[in-house]
Amino acid sequence: MASEIRIDNLKDLLRHEVALLCQRDNRKWKSEIWKTVDEIRNNSWPAVFFGGTLRSLLISRIARNKLGHPRDVDIVFRGIGVDELKTQFNSYISRQTRFGGIQLLRSNYYFDLWPLNRTFAFKGTTDEPEFPDLPKTTFLNVEAIAIDVWPSVGKARAVYSGDDQFFKGILSQTLELNNENNPFPHLCVARALVIASDLQWKVGPRLVEYIRKNSLELSGAEFEDVQRKHYGLIRLRGSVLESVRTYLEKSMNQSDESVELPLPKQLELWKDDTQPPRFRITSVRHSKKTLLPRERICERPLIT
Repeated sequence: MASEIRIDNLKDLLRHEVALLCQRDNRKWKSEIWKTVDEIRNNSWPAVFFGGTLRSLLISRIARNKLGHPRDVDIVFRGIGVDELKTQFNSYISRQTRFGGIQLLRSNYYFDLWPLNRTFAFKGTTDEPEFPDLPKTTFLNVEAIAIDVWPSVGKARAVYSGDDQFFKGILSQTLELNNENNPFPHLCVARALVIASDLQWKVGPRLVEYIRKNSLELSGAEFEDVQRKHYGLIRLRGSVLESVRTYLEKSMNQSDESVELPLPKQLELWKDDTQPPRFRITSVRHSKKTLLPRERICERPLIT
């Protein structure tokens, strides 16, 4: 029961953080976010924030008690085609993504937008997917989360988290495999190690086995190159991959438990800190005074 209560608290906290992210205020970096949300809402398009954007928001609040500043924003649409997205956001499109969506660049801030039915894991399926289906598609548990971009009148934003593997991962501070069906296994290995390094979390047994299996033919140079293409820079050197492989070879006979991999502390999520954040979840609180009335969350701001 205690874990269920804490998961419910985390869901409420996530709703609160998304509301703050969408709220118009004097933080310039947020302006393109609420402008994008306004355009989505004005068109009455069903849409959700998805994945790492939400992870950054929630962990930043828990670890630092600050509004998170996600590197980019992923938004998925239901019943809206790519052509409609291109027409609406034509002046901001920087490229078309390999999965059939579009990437926007608005004042040096990136947005990845795509129709729900173009999500890779849904290709080849005959049933029309719904937002509750999204969490089962992600590679990692800490990406298996989606939440309404704008709430229905009089209702809280819906949170889509499957069997709550996202929140369970945060409570246990464990990175684990969610869905291994991905066409880019080397990128998945690199992302898993980068995120584990950033968060300084343990890695679950299923993800350990995935890393072991899919890094066998991955050279240090290739490991660095896949990061350069994905992140625009090298987050972990090839020598780190070699250290991880050596560690996994020595631990092959250990029991199926979460492990701490030999990874450096990246601290990339906390750029303005000189020390890593203290990540403790004993209770989750947020001031009621900072909560926005539900009917006002992400409403179109008055023109001033």
